[in-house]
Amino acid sequence: MNQGVTIVIQARMGSSRLPGKMMMPLYQEKSLLFWLIQRVRQNQSTQNIVVATSEDIQDDPIALECNLLNIPCFRGSEWDVLSRFYHAAQLIPNPIVMRICGDSPLISGEIIDFAIAQFSDRKVDYFSNGNEPPQFAEDGFCVELFYNKHLEEAFQQAEWLSEREHVTPFIKKNEQLKKAWQQFRENYRFKLSVDTPQDFEHVAWIFSKLQNPMTSSMDEVLSLLENNPNLFPQSAKLNEGYQKSISQDRKIK
Repeated sequence: MNQGVTIVIQARMGSSRLPGKMMMPLYQEKSLLFWLIQRVRQNQSTQNIVVATSEDIQDDPIALECNLLNIPCFRGSEWDVLSRFYHAAQLIPNPIVMRICGDSPLISGEIIDFAIAQFSDRKVDYFSNGNEPPQFAEDGFCVELFYNKHLEEAFQQAEWLSEREHVTPFIKKNEQLKKAWQQFRENYRFKLSVDTPQDFEHVAWIFSKLQNPMTSSMDEVLSLLENNPNLFPQSAKLNEGYQKSISQDRKIK
């Protein structure tokens, strides 16, 4: 097991399209956050897991859920996501950090292990199986890996609003860093992150059909999608949050 990696899960209650989604009962009366954490724990590479949320009172239930699940939780700035994420990663400081978004409860241990192996084997500074649409977009299963030292540089130097409202733009724009992308499954072109009530219903349906909701693989999910093409059309809109930040970008330092 590679204990040199810390996984940071970003989670907030203040979604504009689906408020409170992190604590909504997704399956068997357990919250979306519960299932996300349980599925992350199934990886074979690291059990260093931290949740990053905000200091806002509406995020109190996230902190409580983390306490019940024995997961460290850092609470920081609501708007400066980069700062919040950086400080969360320092709760369990390690050379390598993995970012997982809280809207992805289907993320699986096999994806985490795959990404860590790719990061190591390719000897890169940044790796992701998605987050680079349209070429690489395993929406709902995406992770990002990078070095803690480069996260610290971003935290200290990022000047643009889009670089503070999101974690990795500063790192990805650094031309001195070696980056790589590779999807876990090349035929994945769906949207399974949870942003809207319809997204939530779709993912809840998938959980209800899985043989084992804690360990079921992406291949099992893909099989469900391919057998129900009318329910799950291939995704057309991806990474809308970042595109919105870019459209409203301004220098803040």
